[in-house]
Amino acid sequence: MADLNVEVEESKPQDQEQEQEQSPLLIADQTHQHQQQENQEHRGEDDHDTHLDKTLQRLDSLLTLLGFNQSSVFSFGLSCVVFLLIGVSLPVVVLVLSDCSNCEEYQIKAFEIDVVVSQAFLAAASLLCLSHNLRKYGIRKFLFVDRYSGHVERFANEYNQKICDSVRLLVLWIVPCFIMKTAREIIRMLYVQHESWWHSVAILLALVVSWTYVTAIFLSACILFHLVCNLQIIHFDDYGKLLERESDVLVLIQEHVRLRYYLSKISHRFRIYLLLEFLIVTTSLFVILFQTTVYVGPITYINGGDFVTNPGGITIFGWTVDRGLINTIFFIELSLVLFVFGKTVVFASE
Repeated sequence: MADLNVEVEESKPQDQEQEQEQSPLLIADQTHQHQQQENQEHRGEDDHDTHLDKTLQRLDSLLTLLGFNQSSVFSFGLSCVVFLLIGVSLPVVVLVLSDCSNCEEYQIKAFEIDVVVSQAFLAAASLLCLSHNLRKYGIRKFLFVDRYSGHVERFANEYNQKICDSVRLLVLWIVPCFIMKTAREIIRMLYVQHESWWHSVAILLALVVSWTYVTAIFLSACILFHLVCNLQIIHFDDYGKLLERESDVLVLIQEHVRLRYYLSKISHRFRIYLLLEFLIVTTSLFVILFQTTVYVGPITYINGGDFVTNPGGITIFGWTVDRGLINTIFFIELSLVLFVFGKTVVFASE
């Protein structure tokens, strides 16, 4: 029995020594697994961030192609020169120099020039306002997806999806209008006779390219405003979820203040742009109204210019401002002015 007790007592220290020898290995293995998990999580975040970076780079390349990147004197001068050549000079020169006698049934130059001027003003206002903001803040801060906001890691996938959806929306806006514009110019080319076919084709290409360029600039600015607002919807949805799970009032107030700060920034950055676009559209509608009212000939899809087939407009605080509303406002004001003149102006009779 004594020998058995000795053997049992001797076996216990040996087991303890084995456990002590194995425990560092277990600890090291657990530490290694934990580090691998952290590395995978960081790698996943880096992948999301890298994917978002690539999407932002593609968006920035598109804006640079359209002339919104004016970060240097050279890029600013190049953007202005390209805009003046393609967006203004090219269509005006083509319309003025194209000799078309007795073809008002298919083309009215006054209408066409007014459309070119209004579209050029819209594109110019878009370029000036948006390029200023992009030059001042950069694409990340302008869209409020910069790393310093503290939300890129959480919403990287949502940011990327919103940006891709906005680019698709831009394409869906431009392509149908491009098809209609091209079809209209082809139909008019078949009826309006020029010196030669290549002359007619050159005029068609010049007008379509110029229209596509200025329209892409104007709609891209609209898409950027749409994108900035849509990105904030992500934060509002997250704030709604935060209200359901968070009981700390201080956290809720801080998030509410941050959202209000972002909205005030968006309003400040886009207010001049929205005001200019509204004034330009309203002015162009009044000019078009005068011209279509004074013109006594028939106005059709072919000779009426781009403004006779577009019933759309813009919205200000939920109110749609289109051509019909402008016509109504104009004729009401005109009736009031004529009524006042009729009551106050008296022509003395002999």
